[in-house]
Amino acid sequence: MLSHFLRCSDRAKTQRYYSIIAFVTISFCCGSVVADDWTTLFEGDSLGDWKPSRDNTQFAISDGVIVGTSSDQTHFLHTVETYGDFELELEVKLHDTDLNSGVQIRTALTRKNPKGEPRESIHGPQVDLGRSPGRSGHIFNQGNGAWITPKEDWTRNELMVNGEWNKLRVLAVGPRIQTWINGKQVADVTDDEAYAKYPSGVIALQVHGVKKSPERPRHVSFRSIRIRRIESSK
Repeated sequence: MLSHFLRCSDRAKTQRYYSIIAFVTISFCCGSVVADDWTTLFEGDSLGDWKPSRDNTQFAISDGVIVGTSSDQTHFLHTVETYGDFELELEVKLHDTDLNSGVQIRTALTRKNPKGEPRESIHGPQVDLGRSPGRSGHIFNQGNGAWITPKEDWTRNELMVNGEWNKLRVLAVGPRIQTWINGKQVADVTDDEAYAKYPSGVIALQVHGVKKSPERPRHVSFRSIRIRRIESSK
């Protein structure tokens, strides 16, 4: 059981969070977008809409939240469905400040090896999540060793509250990706090259590899995960 790693959830705050219904109109210079209804990706009692990368066992449900436990390798839990343009909201808690995490968006699950054969590989845009002060909310190109957030826009922030629940919001429409942490905007990136390579893909939760994890495992938790698809009109 992992429950002793988790603090008691504030159920009242969660209920208030879902009781607030906001009508959002998003417009861009090239047109407008229309959002579908919200779809809950995690109900608190089943991972039926999710699959582990490499059949790992690093993710489990404890006290109604998804808990990722570190090992010596980086692992992911990804959605069964793929998404193109969307708005995503979730809550995340890093129980250990020396553990890095992230949320993959529009991510691919395979790539070709030198022989041209497909092999399992998680690669694509990732919203970075880590301790404060840090780079949380900025966008990394997982599996490609580079940042999508331009260097001139890359600034450390203290928006993540260490050891507490934090709200992440991601808006991805066309080549433009925007992120917010606890209501404060972090990234606003338009990258045509990244969009051409990753126009759609899975959503994935990451638990980063940590050396000597068997001696002291680290944990990250996710809850209140919901998404809505967006259709653009020019």
